[in-house]
Amino acid sequence: MTIAEDDPRQPYEQAAATLRREIREGVIKPGHKVGSVRDLASRFSISPTTVQKALTVLRDEGLLMTTGRGNYARDPKQAADAAKPASGADLSGVLRQLEHVTSQLSELRDRVERLEAGHSGRADKDQ
Repeated sequence: MTIAEDDPRQPYEQAAATLRREIREGVIKPGHKVGSVRDLASRFSISPTTVQKALTVLRDEGLLMTTGRGNYARDPKQAADAAKPASGADLSGVLRQLEHVTSQLSELRDRVERLEAGHSGRADKDQ
């Protein structure tokens, strides 16, 4: 699925809408991965940064939980409760930000490892 250029919504909103629908319709079941940022960027033909924005929207709605191992769908029935501010509303906001930073850190780690692997391969050729 690619992003429709004639759609007035931003690309991240279109991607979020598609994933939201898939989670709510059970195409992506609770507890299952929604896909890596790289896979979703390829699927929607958008940049990883745009994918991150879409995932942030869904995380803020309570439809996603992000760990160091990926982004997982949550039960849509429980998502409404998760998105509601609790008495520790400030704490939940901090936790969401921490999840986002953890996700970005994981992506950066993957990129550094790929770069280092490519660099060591070139160093071997030069010798």
